[in-house]
Amino acid sequence: MTTLFSSIRSRIYFFFVLLLIAVQSVSFLTSYYSNKQRTEQQLATHLNNAEQILKEKLDSRSYYLTAFTEISATDSSLIEQFELENNNITLPLNNHRKRIDADIALAIDINAKVIGHLQVKDSNKEIKRVETGELINLQFSQTDWLMDHPIEVLYADSNTIYQMVISPVQQQYETIGHIALGYSINTALANELAGLSNFHVGFALETNKQWQWIAHSDSMTDTTESTLTVSPFNSNHSDNLIGKKLPLGSIDDNQVNATFFQSRSNLIGAIRQDSFNIFVLITITLAISMLGAYSIANGITRPIRSLVTIANKIAKGKYAPAVTSEVGTTSELTLLAEQFSMMQDAIKEREKEITSQAFRDMLSGLPNRSQFYRDVNDLKQPFLLCQVNLRRLSEINDTLGHEVGDEVILEVAQRLQKLEKPLYHTSGNSFLVRFDSHSIDDIKTSIDAISQEMEPIFVYQNISIHLQANIGVTLSDGWTHANQVLKEVDSAMQLAKRNNVIYQVYDRQIDLNTLDRLQLVNRLRGAIENDEFVLFYQPKLNLADNSVQEVEALVRWNHPVNGLITPDSFIQIADQTGQMSALSKWVLNEAIKQHKRWRDDGIDLKVAINISPENLLDDEFCHYLINTLSEDSQIIDALTFEITEDAFVDNNSKAIDNLLMLRQHGVNLSIDDFGTGYSSLAQLKNLPVQELKIDRAFIQHLVHQPEDQLIADSTIKLSHQLGLVVVAEGVENRQTLDWLREQNCEKAQGYFISRPLSSDNLEKWLAKTEYKVKQRVDKTTKKVNAKATPKQQTTTE
Repeated sequence: MTTLFSSIRSRIYFFFVLLLIAVQSVSFLTSYYSNKQRTEQQLATHLNNAEQILKEKLDSRSYYLTAFTEISATDSSLIEQFELENNNITLPLNNHRKRIDADIALAIDINAKVIGHLQVKDSNKEIKRVETGELINLQFSQTDWLMDHPIEVLYADSNTIYQMVISPVQQQYETIGHIALGYSINTALANELAGLSNFHVGFALETNKQWQWIAHSDSMTDTTESTLTVSPFNSNHSDNLIGKKLPLGSIDDNQVNATFFQSRSNLIGAIRQDSFNIFVLITITLAISMLGAYSIANGITRPIRSLVTIANKIAKGKYAPAVTSEVGTTSELTLLAEQFSMMQDAIKEREKEITSQAFRDMLSGLPNRSQFYRDVNDLKQPFLLCQVNLRRLSEINDTLGHEVGDEVILEVAQRLQKLEKPLYHTSGNSFLVRFDSHSIDDIKTSIDAISQEMEPIFVYQNISIHLQANIGVTLSDGWTHANQVLKEVDSAMQLAKRNNVIYQVYDRQIDLNTLDRLQLVNRLRGAIENDEFVLFYQPKLNLADNSVQEVEALVRWNHPVNGLITPDSFIQIADQTGQMSALSKWVLNEAIKQHKRWRDDGIDLKVAINISPENLLDDEFCHYLINTLSEDSQIIDALTFEITEDAFVDNNSKAIDNLLMLRQHGVNLSIDDFGTGYSSLAQLKNLPVQELKIDRAFIQHLVHQPEDQLIADSTIKLSHQLGLVVVAEGVENRQTLDWLREQNCEKAQGYFISRPLSSDNLEKWLAKTEYKVKQRVDKTTKKVNAKATPKQQTTTE
C-alpha cells in the first residue's frame, strides 16, 4: 500500500477518483430525494401554464371582439342602414364580420328588434359557410344587454354558445341601435388550446352538478371523459387526473365551464425518464472522469517541476523565449509547451490591452475620461472645452436597436475627428473636444466647426438620421482640476439640453439655478399638502357656432418665495420624485369643485384636464379617477382627460388596458400634443379616444408655411374619418382661426382667443367677451339673468 501511494501520479489518480465518486454519489442521492418535490412542482407548472394559455386565448378573443365591434359601430354605411326604414344591413354587417372572421353577427335596432342576423353554419371547418339567421324581425331576448357601452356576454343560439360582445351604434351621441360580433365556443377552439397546453380541453354546461359537453378536444374521444355527465374530477378516474375547472359565465342559470385535465401518469412519465437519463449521465460522466483522471495524473507528474519553475519566471515578468526545451521533447509535452508559450504571449498581450483599455473607449477607440484626466493634469495652459451630447440616442436604441445606436456613435466619432483637435469619448453619447483657443471670442468659431461636422444627414441601411447635439462650453485657465472642468462643462450641457438650445457657455449662475431646482424638489411635497397650487383656465372656442363651451385646466405653483411658477419648472420634478399622482389628484378635485361652482352660478362650462403617462400606468390612480367621477352623474360628461401620445406610442399594454377601462366607465378621453411623438392616426383607430388635439408646432405658423397647412389639413380629415373631434392649439391670429374654420376643425385654443386665466378673471372675461357663452337655466335663474349677456361674434375682427 505504501508503494502504491508513493508516486504523485497514483495519489492524484486515486484521490481524484474518490472525489468523483463522492461528488457523483451526493448528486445522485440529492436528485433521488428531490425527485418527488420536483415532480409536484413540474405538475403545478404544467397546470399553471395550461390555465394561463386558456385565459390568454379567451382574453385575446374578447379584446378583438371589443375593439372591432366598437370600430364597426362607427361605420357610416352601417349607421346609415340603421336609420333607413327598409334597410339592407346584411352586406355591411357581413363585411365587418369577415374582418375578424366572427362566427355570428347581429344588428339590433333601437326597439330591440333584430334587423340583421348572420351565423356560420359549421365554425369548425376551415372554409366557413355563412347563413342568414332566423332571428331577423324578432325581438332580441336579452334586452338587459343593450347598454350604452360595450358588454361581453355568453350567448346561446342554435345549440351553439358564443363568446360575444355587444356595442352601441350612435349617431350624434345618441344610441340608434346595437351591433354584436361573436366567436363560437367549438371543437376547433378546444383543439387549439389542447395543442398549446398538452391537456385535454372541454367546454360544458353544468346544471345541478350534471354536465353537458358543448365542445371538447379530439384527444378526449380516446378517453371515457367525453361521455361523462358529471365533472371529470368527480369521476372514477379523478385520482389519476390533474386539471382545473374555470367558470366562464352562465346561460339561463346554467354554468358554462372551461376545463382542462390530463392523466398524471402521462405527465410524470417524462419526468421519470429524465431521472433515468440523469442516472445514466452520472454513470457515464463518472467513467469518463476516471479515465481522464488517470490520463491527467500520468501526463502532469513528469514536467511539473519544470512548469513550476517557468511559471515562477512568468509571474516575475521574465518571459522565456522557448518553453519546449525546458519541459521535454515528447509530442504531448511539446504540445503542452507550445500552449504554455501561447499563454505566456497572451499574458503579454493582455497586459498591453488592459493598459490600453484603461485609457481608451472600447467602442470608438478614442481616449476616454481617464486619459482626459492625464492630459489635462499635464497640460498647464489655458484651453476651451466643449462637451458634445448626442440627442435622441436612447430613442434610436429603442426604435432601431443598439446596433444602429453604436453605428451612430462611431459616425459622430469619425466626424469629430475631422476637427483634428484632442477628442475624448467619455460616455455612450458624450464627447469632449479640447480647443487650444481660450478666448471667449473663439467660442462661436468652435461651435460652428462642430455644428458643420454634425450637420450632414447620416444614412445607415437606407435609414436617414439627423444627428443633433447639445453642447456645453467652458473656458479653463489651465490650472483648474480636471474634475472641476468636467463639472462645469457638464452643467452647461445639461442647461443647453433642458432649454433645447444648441450650446450653452458655463456661468456660475448655472450652479445657482441647479440649487434653485434642488430647493423646488425639496419643497414640492409640502406644496401639495399646503395647497400652494392654483388652477388657471384657458377657453376653447367652438368654431361651428363661435361659442365657448369648454376650458382647459392648467396648474400653476403659487410659490411663497418665487411667486407664480409655470408647469415647465416643476412637472418634470413631480415625475422624477413620484409626486405626479398626488398632484394629478389635486388638479382633478380642484377642477371638479370649480365646475360645480360654475354650475351653481349658471355657467355651463366643460373642463379638460391633463393626466400624465405615469398616471395612465398607475392602476390606483385610474380607479381613483373612476370612483371620484362616479360620485356625481353630471361630472363624468363635463370632464375630458387629455393624454399625451407618448403614453401609448411604445404599445404599452398596461396604458392601453387602462385607457379601455376608463372609457368603459364613460370617461371622455383626448389625445394631446398630437404630432410631436412617433404615433400615427393609424394607431388611434384602436384607442378609445373621442378627441385629437393638434400640437401648436403645426398651428402657430401654418398661415405662412404650406407644409404645416398640409399636415394640419390631412390630420383634420383623417381624424374626422375616424370619428374624432379635432382641437387646434396655439392659435395666435385671426387668419389661423379663419383657416381652421374653413377646414371644419371643431375647436380652437390659443392666445388670440384668450390666455390662461384665473377662475375670477375667466368669469369677467366671459361676461364681456364677444363669443357666445352657454348658460344653464335652472334654480339659479336669477343669478344667470343677473349676469351680462355676452355679445355674439358674427363678423371677423
